[in-house]
Amino acid sequence: MANTPTKPVLASPRTAEKLLDIYFLDMRSALLETAATLDRIERAENGSDIFRDPRIGKLVEACEILKDGKKNRAEQFLVLFSDPLE
Repeated sequence: MANTPTKPVLASPRTAEKLLDIYFLDMRSALLETAATLDRIERAENGSDIFRDPRIGKLVEACEILKDGKKNRAEQFLVLFSDPLE
């Protein structure tokens, strides 16, 4: 029977609450900046048309990854935004 390698689990030396205390403002800022940028794009000439651009679709998909609550969000983001031809 072959041994299947498992992914190592990297434990944090800090608690979840402490990590949230440390990173909350940075996360909130990144989300706010994204929302503000989308608002600026929408207000620009042809702004409503640009929302059919596949890059905007990728951003929406990324939001769904955050929303669905599944693990490995960073890995899912990397796959989503990677070039399939590489």
